Amino acid sequence: MPVLIRSTAKAIILHEGRILLNRCTDSRNGTYYALPGGGQNQFEPLEDAVVRECLEETGYRVHPVRLIAVCEEIWNDAERRQKYPEYAHRMLHIFLCTLDGTEPEHAPTEMDLNMLESVWVPLDALDGLTLEPAPLQGRIEDVLNGTAPLFLGTQQIG
Repeated sequence: MPVLIRSTAKAIILHEGRILLNRCTDSRNGTYYALPGGGQNQFEPLEDAVVRECLEETGYRVHPVRLIAVCEEIWNDAERRQKYPEYAHRMLHIFLCTLDGTEPEHAPTEMDLNMLESVWVPLDALDGLTLEPAPLQGRIEDVLNGTAPLFLGTQQIG
């Protein structure tokens, strides 16, 4: 059986003391907030993937500044692994990005499955929110202040 590990590119986009997040909801987590970004296409550079995914999900064009964190998700639930094999093991590459303009270029063209909208959230309000990827929860400052990418660890899900 071939090894299937999904590579994703996520963005931390800051502007005027706020971070751009995707507000999402599902029956398992309720309301949660996710970094914009998503799956890397075959032969697509990670930096190109984060630009494309942010434009699709938020309408904003971004510029990747640097890779600031990496984490891994592995689902332990056999039923979920069977149902969603392409998402059962993911590597998340998190980039610090800047905006290429303060307004979105257009409305989102491709939203994630559980995504409702993109919202600007004050950085000081993050502690009260459920954030995805979960290893980032409570560690935004660590990631932003690091001088090298921070490996956030592996999350065993379910």
